[in-house]
Amino acid sequence: MIQAKAETRYQDKVAIVGSGPAGMSCAYHLRKLGYPATIFEAHSDLGGMLRVGIPQYRLAREVLDIEIQRLTQMGVEIRTNTRVVSLDLLFDMGYKAIFITVGAHQGLRMGIEGEESLGVIDGATFLREVNLGIKPSLGGRVAVVGGGNAAIDAARTAARLGAKKAFI
Repeated sequence: MIQAKAETRYQDKVAIVGSGPAGMSCAYHLRKLGYPATIFEAHSDLGGMLRVGIPQYRLAREVLDIEIQRLTQMGVEIRTNTRVVSLDLLFDMGYKAIFITVGAHQGLRMGIEGEESLGVIDGATFLREVNLGIKPSLGGRVAVVGGGNAAIDAARTAARLGAKKAFI
């Protein structure tokens, strides 16, 4: 088990903007080194794409919550619902360094006719909405264009939500 409390050896505070894998890892290692670390997250929950981009059947939210709890036990300060709009403001607040880890929560567009049609949604938005509890209205068949992890996750999630067929 990871050491719960980390000793503060330095006074130079570090701000971490974003709480996805990079932000959480940065906070963990800074605390292990003895630096005060604060995570600023624009959303109400930490985790970034770990929380909203990966289906729960692949990453149980309890596992993510345990990792976040370990960070707080180590002394990481967490500020949710806090959108950082000025790096100068963070410096004015006494932070000596800023680690920017904002993610790319937007899906890719193909630039083809019809992709703005009703019933067409990009994979990142689809997975985020499902993970936030917004259940989409799926027809009998779902077609997923792509072949990476997000495409597989989208197809499997659609099937779990009741799509009769999910094609990739």
